Amino acid sequence: MKDTTRKKINRISKVVILITAVLGLASIVLEYGFNISRTEIHPLHILSICVVAVFIIYEFLQFYLSLDKKEYIRTHKIEIAIIFIIFLEGILSIFALSLIRQLGNFLHLKDLAYLYIVFAQVFIIIELIVRGLRYNKNVLQSRIHPSRLFVLSFVLTILTGALLLMLPNATVHGGIKFVDALFTSTSAVCVTGLVCVDTATYFTRFGQVVIMVLFQIGGLGLMTFTTFFALFLSGGLGIKERILLHELLDEDNIGAITRVLAYLTFITFGIELIGAAVLFSSIQSYYPSIQEAIFNSIFHSISAFCNAGFSIFTLNLMDPLVRTNYVFTTTISLLIILGGLGFPTIMSFFQSSNLRLRKAADRTHFPLQTKMVIITTLFLIISGTVFTYFAEADTSLKGLDFMARLHAAYFQSVTARTAGFNTIDFSIATVPTSMFYLFLMFVGASPGGTGGGLKTTTFAIIVFGIWSIIRDERSVSVGKRTIPSEIVMRAFLKAILTLALIIFGIFLLTFTEGTKSLVDLSFEAFSAFGTVGLSRGITSALSDPGKVIIILLMFIGRVGPLAFVYSIIKPKDIPEFDLPSENISIL
Repeated sequence: MKDTTRKKINRISKVVILITAVLGLASIVLEYGFNISRTEIHPLHILSICVVAVFIIYEFLQFYLSLDKKEYIRTHKIEIAIIFIIFLEGILSIFALSLIRQLGNFLHLKDLAYLYIVFAQVFIIIELIVRGLRYNKNVLQSRIHPSRLFVLSFVLTILTGALLLMLPNATVHGGIKFVDALFTSTSAVCVTGLVCVDTATYFTRFGQVVIMVLFQIGGLGLMTFTTFFALFLSGGLGIKERILLHELLDEDNIGAITRVLAYLTFITFGIELIGAAVLFSSIQSYYPSIQEAIFNSIFHSISAFCNAGFSIFTLNLMDPLVRTNYVFTTTISLLIILGGLGFPTIMSFFQSSNLRLRKAADRTHFPLQTKMVIITTLFLIISGTVFTYFAEADTSLKGLDFMARLHAAYFQSVTARTAGFNTIDFSIATVPTSMFYLFLMFVGASPGGTGGGLKTTTFAIIVFGIWSIIRDERSVSVGKRTIPSEIVMRAFLKAILTLALIIFGIFLLTFTEGTKSLVDLSFEAFSAFGTVGLSRGITSALSDPGKVIIILLMFIGRVGPLAFVYSIIKPKDIPEFDLPSENISIL
């Protein structure tokens, strides 16, 4: 075949597949996003099957037109695997061994034909995602500054989520205000958990799935999420993509970017899957439907590991079904801790240098950051548990026995830093407890984790920095290591920016929410910026301008104040000379 003919056929086929993809997406949005009657759904199902057929024909055509057949198979293994599964299902159906039919019987589904349609729609969605991810390299190769690209990825995800939540079928009542949809989407993507409407009763199953997908993407980060799958699909990253991801992931070894992405993604899904299995085993007997128990378990497992704090119980984890279910709440707390520790810390435990059979001294050698994260996290959890246990003895923990009170205090200490789940009523918590929790929310999770806040390492560096200044030391040292002055300065800068933005947010809230107490407003602002999700019960009563302020606090808190500033201000080239210095008195 001539090159001109091949290129012409390729152009026409791409136009056809683009139109087909739009039609396939439209059919799915119409069916699940709008109230469509059965007579109207039937043509949509036929359209979905036709779209799948066109996708399959397109893949065969592209394979035929490709000059390097082996390279095409290597870079299109997902599509080939799916087509193989479809043909395998067709062959098995001839011999009455259909896998889909067996799955339908296991789930006790009466309408097996609908299950085929669902799988066809899943195929369409996967195809759309795969084709979208193939353009991810073009984004990585653009000249957009990494911080700006990171921030824009969150903006795009939030707006898309808000539009999906505004679809009639996403809510029980068939509609939601834009500001409430934007608030919910921002809270999900920024893994905060503050809700202005009840997730359990206001949103349909479709809406809840949208929220779950949003906080899964938000927990990993859209660029990390898409880049991993783009890498898996294309087979490799160029040097420019590695350099950009080096800045986004804060990984010193550029050559290890591919391995870091793989570890990060597989660790996330692996931990969430294990967590969901344990949660399912603890609540299965409470549900008449196995599908309901499975969805509940998956939703809460992802929400916990991503430190999102969303729950499909109206009372959050105060719900009688799970409040005293210690297997459930303990699993949630462990998922929160693992998600908050950060991927660099988790991966340091799996490094080959720590797994080899060496001397005990070598096996226990971990990076300074790992030690700092573990020690600071333990200090915050223990101090929060002890404080809550005694400060709330006569209020929110009143009437509980010793073990129940200790567990509740521990759970709140864990969740107060990043997650936002609650097993006690914070609206009746004492003022000292609320003020102490401002500190926990301010510190937040650890670098590379799914939570927000100042970060445990930043807090630790500031503490050591202040101690070094008091002792008049020339540098900040921890153990036998010196922390670079640039990192110390950035830690102080981040703390100052964080406090300034939170205080400014509280100041604005006093104008829009003048009838509410300063303690409640401060708690809400710290919770939003720290992407925690705890509230003293005022979130749903916020005015629209107040919700916008909280939205901005959640957004800046998730992307980070420094990344937000860098995305706005053009970075300045570092001069190759030093200006003369002069002392100024600060006493």
